[in-house]
Amino acid sequence: MKIKDMEIFLDLLNTKSPTYTASNFGVTQSSISIIIKNIEHSLGGVLFERLGKKLLPTPKALFLGKIWIRLVQEYHKSLKDLHNENILLGDIKIAATQSIVEHFLGTILFEFKSAFPQIKIHFQTENSKECLNLLKNGHIEFALIETELNPTLLEYEDLDMQFWKKDELIVASSDKKLSKKEFFIDELLDEKWILREMGSGLRDKFLNEIGSTAKKLKIFLEIDRMTAIKEIVLQKGAISVFSKKSIERELESKILYEVKIKNINFERKFYTLKRKNYNFNRALEKFEFFLKNYKIQ
Repeated sequence: MKIKDMEIFLDLLNTKSPTYTASNFGVTQSSISIIIKNIEHSLGGVLFERLGKKLLPTPKALFLGKIWIRLVQEYHKSLKDLHNENILLGDIKIAATQSIVEHFLGTILFEFKSAFPQIKIHFQTENSKECLNLLKNGHIEFALIETELNPTLLEYEDLDMQFWKKDELIVASSDKKLSKKEFFIDELLDEKWILREMGSGLRDKFLNEIGSTAKKLKIFLEIDRMTAIKEIVLQKGAISVFSKKSIERELESKILYEVKIKNINFERKFYTLKRKNYNFNRALEKFEFFLKNYKIQ
């Protein structure tokens, strides 16, 4: 049964005139008659009886009208809802690195979900390497990573990478004495360095920036959670590299101190990553726009 056939039936129920209904829908009167006969045939009963020039609805037609009016109204409401930004529907599958999630993305996801409560978000926290693998294997549609990928790899995997925002890294310790001067990285090789696990964008950025000194750096401990690293640095006088945003409160309250390093660029970039050719997802498109325009405090 077509929606338009239901609409014609409902209109005829109201006008009781094939001529008027044909005019309302821009079709011939014979077309109206054929549609009604087909409906009667499929339902196995008469819906209209002729009374002069008008049609008289049967009890079955009146009963059917009460049901079909709700169906037609719900159909048109659903079409309207699909184009209503406030009740956008759909699912999105996203992954992001821990630093991005903890210090930037959590609030964004909350605000996005508040604006579009009907969208279901499937979310994973992984390092940059695993985010790439999830995207390549089709387990997610969109990723936020800390590592700039090789253009050749992007071309080969048919991926699109876009700059999202900048982040500042700093080396920090609970040892106040280390904040009193600026160091060359070689002068800190004897400190107990706590770093993220292999594959972490933050770790890769730091080791790349210190160049050949990375081979001399004895990593005391590797942990895959920045909150755990922060606690060890706070309590045991160890040293590590952090996103500055992640330890703003500790720096302000002077329980952690920045250790200034000479000749090292501690600015890094975050990137969005997705497949170039993916099934169009309006919910994901809206999230991308929201992410791009969100003002992080």
